[in-house]
Amino acid sequence: MQIDFAQAVTAEAKAQAAALARATSIKTDCRTRILAVGSEATQMNIAQAGIVFTAAVLDGAPRTVALAASGLRDGDLTLAQGWKAWVAAMQTECRRAIDSGEGPVWPDLPKGVADLAARF
Repeated sequence: MQIDFAQAVTAEAKAQAAALARATSIKTDCRTRILAVGSEATQMNIAQAGIVFTAAVLDGAPRTVALAASGLRDGDLTLAQGWKAWVAAMQTECRRAIDSGEGPVWPDLPKGVADLAARF
């Protein structure tokens, strides 16, 4: 009887599989945390509102008219920028945790962002 060593699972293969599983778990956690604040549809709706607001302003509409046309309120654009920065920070932390082998330290959600998401 011959042993086929090509079929043997090496320590390196086990380590690679464990690293892949860990990375997948961290990525899933990051995505879940982001989507818990606002679904992909919510995020698209906020982005679209920003586009409508900007188009209205570029067309010469007063700020109040542009806000009304977009469904945004005063301060929402700042909140949307904060949300975008938070998502980028979440993704950066995700990559850092995977690369370093350490546990992720997720950044705090900026105040008011969850309320913005709930309206869209």
